[in-house]
Amino acid sequence: MQSNISEELEMKFPPIVLIKSNTKPKDVKEPKPGKGGCVMSFVAQTIAKRITTCFGREHISCGGISVGFGWGDGFRDENAMDFQASFLSCGVDSAPNKEKYLEKLSHMSKPTLEMFEHGERIYSDFKTAKENIKSRPVYDSEDYVIFKGLENLNYGEIPDSVIFTVNPIELTALIQINTSFRLKDTYILTPQASGCQAIGCFTFREDESDDPKPVLSPIDFAGRSKMKHFIPNNYLIVSMPWKLFLKLEEVSEKSVLQTGMWKKFID
Repeated sequence: MQSNISEELEMKFPPIVLIKSNTKPKDVKEPKPGKGGCVMSFVAQTIAKRITTCFGREHISCGGISVGFGWGDGFRDENAMDFQASFLSCGVDSAPNKEKYLEKLSHMSKPTLEMFEHGERIYSDFKTAKENIKSRPVYDSEDYVIFKGLENLNYGEIPDSVIFTVNPIELTALIQINTSFRLKDTYILTPQASGCQAIGCFTFREDESDDPKPVLSPIDFAGRSKMKHFIPNNYLIVSMPWKLFLKLEEVSEKSVLQTGMWKKFID
């Protein structure tokens, strides 16, 4: 399948899709057995190289990715949630039990230790981090997520998330198309979440809505750092459920993309 929006915008990176499945396809790129890492590196390779990649429950390396792809909330207990809330805020300074937090850090390699010591600082304090963690949309379903180019979508496959990779001008056009048929409320979401959660569980939740919104990401620098080898820093991701993608495709056929004003930006 081809995207009219992508063709009209002459996108460097056409859309890719995320598909949840209980079956791992053959001949895909995935982490080595027993390894995990940040999934955003695999997402970036699908975007830039158009190869099919796969990530499964057996590759989980952090609580964030568990909730991101619908594999539960990722926490064994309240202490595990407190640890992540400390890390996502100001590290040791935010930890309610600093000695216990530092004990966990003592087993880490130096670069990782330093990151956890200072915290990722996505949230300003422990309480805010923990409340946001508790409010994440949580699912528990299929065992794998598969990423592939929209052009490689098989007949009958329905993606769980369609992912555009856009520069500022392409983002402007996409926002205008998305806004052109709406009457009120928020038109695009920017959840304070990791990249995998934005394209995953936050997009999954929009599929449950009668008025789904696209999700802008990644706004976490940890996720972006795993993509920068493949995707220039001036690109962002806009993900959306399949039904919204089909709506935008329809609207795009009579939109700003057919105007002389738009043509000035691609000539």
